[in-house]
Order: sequence, then structure tokens, then C-alpha cells
Amino acid sequence: MLIQGIKVKIGNRLILSDIQFELSRGVNLVLGQNGAGKTTLLRSVIQVLRGTRQGYVPSEFSSPEISVEDVLLAGTRNRLRNYEPFIDSLGIRRLLGRAFSTLSTGEKKLVLITKALAEGELVFMDEPTSGLDVRNQARVISVISSLRTEKSFLITTHDLNWIGMADWVMVMKGGKIIWQSTANELNEEVLENAYESKVKRINVDGKNIFILNI
Repeated sequence: MLIQGIKVKIGNRLILSDIQFELSRGVNLVLGQNGAGKTTLLRSVIQVLRGTRQGYVPSEFSSPEISVEDVLLAGTRNRLRNYEPFIDSLGIRRLLGRAFSTLSTGEKKLVLITKALAEGELVFMDEPTSGLDVRNQARVISVISSLRTEKSFLITTHDLNWIGMADWVMVMKGGKIIWQSTANELNEEVLENAYESKVKRINVDGKNIFILNI
């Protein structure tokens, strides 16, 4: 699915420009530091693809005074059984019956990820593991990895740990995609340009792992 021609302007300020990429099956990762335009890109693509089966996990969200089940079923005709596989794999069964507003930030994030995975063929995630502990980060990454042949993910993050599981990586700076290719092609120079920090590459089991070289 080709995404092209996206431009966002607020007043005289150009927020996004020259956006073009192929949204394919698997994990499509958008990297960049805060303010690079990642969230604006994600929201713009969601609007462009209105009418498709989408799931969306925002980086920030409200806390309505409704149950976890009502949050899962909001805006859909699905029944709770449609969510069962992800309820178990993401470990949120213990949260059923509770008011969404009483959950921790990480627990709320897991509920929204469950909803998005169950409902969407296209799954959009803005900083999906932000606010999650290490165990739940691993759960989320494992579930997404298991679905990479079934769904198309567009995931925005500043976290370099996602690179190792990405099928396609886009790097943003100043509202533009300055580099895109497979994860194996990514190098330190690209990331150092985007993050304006020193980056070190380590090969672990055939995968490139990038860390900030402080």
C-alpha cells in the first residue's frame, strides 16, 4: 500500500513534507527524536486510510469512567470473545471488571493494545511500550512479532530497541523521512544524524542492536 503526497502545514510552519513510503505486511517502524513529526505522520496516515480496518494505540489517552470491557468494545460490534486471544497473551484478564480509570498507565496501555490488535488489519501504534515495565514490553513485542505475517503495523517510537524486530525502518528528522530501508541496512551515521547523539551498533545473533554511546 503506497502512502504518498502527505503534507501538513500549520500556519506558516511546514510540519510534514515529502512523505512517501510503502506500508507493507509486518512491522513498519518510524524512528526519530521528539518533535521529528512521527505522531503527526501516524495521524495523517490514519486519516488517509479511513474506511480500512484499523486499530490505534495513542501515546496519550483519557481515562473514562467505564469498565475495561466497555473500553475494549467501544465503537465496534465485536463481542468480548473476539478479544480473548490477546486478553490472555497480554495478561490483562485480571483487569476485566475494573474501571478503566483505576488502572495504572501501563495497564491502560495494555488494554488499548489488546483492542487495537483484535480490531485492526492495519495497526497504528504511537510509542506502544512507553510506560510499560520490562516484562510487559517483552509481551507486547512478542505478540506483535507473532502477527507480522497477518497484519501491517505502523509503529512510531524514539526507542532504538525496536529496530531489531522491524521489517522496514523509516527515520524522521524535521518533518521529513530522511532514510528508509530494511533494518539490516541501517547504520550508525543515519541514527546519529537523526538523534544528534553518538550511536553504537552491536551484532547479536545476526541482528543489529543500536545503543546510545554516552
